[in-house]
Amino acid sequence: MQDPDTRQPIRFPAPGNDQWNYLLSTIWNQMMHLVVILDGRLDEERLRHAAELVMEAEPFLACRFVEAADPYWQWILSLRPESVFSVTGHGINSEKSLRDVLAGRLDPAAGPQAHFTLVRGDRDTLVISVNHAVCDAHGILHISSLFARAYRALESNSGFSLSCASPRDRSFSPLLSTLSAKERAAARECCGEPSAEWGMPWKPGVRGRPAYRFRAIDPALFPKAKAYSRSHGVTIHDILLAANFASVGREIPHRGDHNYPILTSTDLRRARRGDERPPVANLSVAFEVWLPAGMTGQPQNLVLEAHRAMDEKKHRLVGMGSAIRLEETFSSGFHSVREHLLEAKRRSLIEGYPKNPFFSNIGILPSSCADFKGVPTRQAFIMPPVEYSPGFGITASTFKDTLTLSCGFCEGPLKGGTVERVLFSMEEFISSLTRE
Repeated sequence: MQDPDTRQPIRFPAPGNDQWNYLLSTIWNQMMHLVVILDGRLDEERLRHAAELVMEAEPFLACRFVEAADPYWQWILSLRPESVFSVTGHGINSEKSLRDVLAGRLDPAAGPQAHFTLVRGDRDTLVISVNHAVCDAHGILHISSLFARAYRALESNSGFSLSCASPRDRSFSPLLSTLSAKERAAARECCGEPSAEWGMPWKPGVRGRPAYRFRAIDPALFPKAKAYSRSHGVTIHDILLAANFASVGREIPHRGDHNYPILTSTDLRRARRGDERPPVANLSVAFEVWLPAGMTGQPQNLVLEAHRAMDEKKHRLVGMGSAIRLEETFSSGFHSVREHLLEAKRRSLIEGYPKNPFFSNIGILPSSCADFKGVPTRQAFIMPPVEYSPGFGITASTFKDTLTLSCGFCEGPLKGGTVERVLFSMEEFISSLTRE
């Protein structure tokens, strides 16, 4: 039998969508986290076993990213147990332990791409951390659902295993191949060239550290927002996008008679429902939505404008357009894109080049991602990557009618109090909109 150490390394293609998120990880912390706060204690060894099963079932998680003219993922032959699962907190200052976990970073070039952490405190908190280089928010919810499923099954079957994911094309190509030439042209035009119109005020040259804030809005507000969306023919995303635009507008100097862009995102898996798309992949894309600054004090009108703008973007397949433009960006090669990003970073630091604010609505988190049988889940939410200034982004996610707003940022150049004001202002916007 051939010596395992001399075997040809197992490689997987790294499409442009992976390469883009890998390169962003060289600029800021690209870790995403699913935070699950429980009302009780979990079995540590069963969690450890479940984490190992997930890594076996989704091979990309057990890989490292290899830079090359054609970058690829290389499977790591042997993972250290502590690189997959760890326990921290032990009941002493668990809040600090949670902050430390969230501020941690997995190096995508070293691997693995996922880590599972149990934070012990008055109650247990689970943090499922995944590098954005390997997948988007849809992927982390899939990974957590596998993790919870394995944990439940191992209670009565110690020999339980998860089926291994079959290899599939993780690029945009299968999605884009369904478009006609006319649809491609319209989608590309709708996406447009990226702009840099405004951004959160920050202090260049100030050393910072990764930091997080999250806010669970008043539980009574989300049902009211759902009722408002139904009665006014708008979506929850329209409401949250308008709330975000109005709230960052309170912090960013601007002209009231101008329109300004907010970056938002969509999951292209939704574009062709019924098609089988790989869950552990980067199939979410960002695009700009322009809204009028003069409407920030008019919640109802601003939501209607957000709905109009989003409806137009959806109709013209803006997500596909974003994917097309990203593929065009990488036509010049991986190393050329790296130089482009480094130049953008230089302009931000030296010239104060702004970056448009970003808002992402993950939507409803499936109960399966936080079902640990016998231990109720108090709260679950997505914590987004840390965007270093001038970048600024907020993510919304909902679990069992609890809407949580969260933000990863660089504290120092940007004050935590500023982030908290934006989160509070978004809740106030929703409250004002739905007030009887």
